[in-house]
Amino acid sequence: MKRLRFSYEINLFMSQDVTDHHFQIKCVPMENGGQHCEALFCVTDPPADLTEVEDGFGNKGYSGVIEYAHSGLKVKAEGLVRTGGEPEYEPLLLMYKFQSEMTRPGVSINRAFRDIFMDPDAHASARDKAMAIMEWIYGKFVYAPGVTTVKTTAEEALLGGCGVCQDYAHIMISLLRLGGIPARYVAGLMTGEGATHAWVEARIENRWVGFDPTHNRLVSDDYIKLTHGRDFIDGAVDKGCFTGYAAQSQQIYVKVEEVIDQ
Repeated sequence: MKRLRFSYEINLFMSQDVTDHHFQIKCVPMENGGQHCEALFCVTDPPADLTEVEDGFGNKGYSGVIEYAHSGLKVKAEGLVRTGGEPEYEPLLLMYKFQSEMTRPGVSINRAFRDIFMDPDAHASARDKAMAIMEWIYGKFVYAPGVTTVKTTAEEALLGGCGVCQDYAHIMISLLRLGGIPARYVAGLMTGEGATHAWVEARIENRWVGFDPTHNRLVSDDYIKLTHGRDFIDGAVDKGCFTGYAAQSQQIYVKVEEVIDQ
């Protein structure tokens, strides 16, 4: 069990002024037996009144509106989370058994599934199957930022052979569901500095077990879970819209470090 201090900052840049900017940030760590948020602080620049929100998947965060003209937005959330407990039992929602828009398999995904399970007796349990899928992806797929986008599907990413954590997660979810194992997409943070991270939870023996195919390891108490859903579309941490014709870019900075009690 660990106590992790985190800082999550997103900076949005517009090429010209925009108005009526509605935004939503799912930056509240999930409450379950596996983790507990002890403190949380969120602020924006320009200032905005924030309203607590929760979607149908149980993902929580804040929404806000900036009506006047502005050309940028910074949202910063800081908090303290206790991780490493035993996840609570959750009833299985049937939607996690079926492929979604981002995970629907094609020729590449189906070929990969046949390659992994040429010997059907080699991976008897659901956990063994999940481990085999994760190891196969880690060995075959190449981490390469800037090649894929948030709209790239599992099939498109695997066909291209490279991508980022979102793509690793989508490919693994697609293969798990092909194998009859319910799976969901998870977005969150992990120790170190960088950006948000994505991994997978597979339903094994009536419990959700976390797998990180990008790093080929089980999820541990070094991870902070923010959202989950069928795929990236459900679990996106940030989203928004505005009035104007500006081009938009963003920068995300994340830092997570362990707090050692004296």
